[in-house]
Amino acid sequence: MKILAIVGTNAPFSFDRFLAKFIAKRYGEQADIEVKEIDQLKPFCRTDEPDDVTKKWIEDVKNADGVILATPEYDHSIPAALKSALEWLGSHAGPNVMKMKPAAVVGTSYGIQGSSRAQEDAREILLSPDMSANVLPGNEILIGGAASNFDKETGDLTNEDYIKQLDAMMANFIKFVEQANK
Repeated sequence: MKILAIVGTNAPFSFDRFLAKFIAKRYGEQADIEVKEIDQLKPFCRTDEPDDVTKKWIEDVKNADGVILATPEYDHSIPAALKSALEWLGSHAGPNVMKMKPAAVVGTSYGIQGSSRAQEDAREILLSPDMSANVLPGNEILIGGAASNFDKETGDLTNEDYIKQLDAMMANFIKFVEQANK
């Protein structure tokens, strides 16, 4: 099973990058989990053709059995870079690779709400008619206080309560992906 853990920002430093890498490390024996960056993608424009980097992005997502978006929250929504990256995958862009693709959304932020608004926006985008992704229901990972819940040396999540929540969500997501790909 191939899963992409997508870093939902183009920022050079992000606790959501730590989160995506922690997911790949902790659950790597249960699935082949690759951390995927979006920082080199060209901005989406409906009239432009994708460049080679963007074509590889589209192909990698197409070939994955499932995707996990790790999104920070910028001004109560997802980062523009993540929105643009997702636009390249929708039916309006041509490839329509997200149709019924198993997806999960996680996130962390400095504040107490753990990127809740951004995660809700990401779910709405994934469920939109242009995406039609198969989004894991009922599993929210809202890691607030990012700066105090990750080891800045290793990038590991250190809060046991959040780790337990993530363990449950990942167990559910792996079953979800298996079921969707039967």
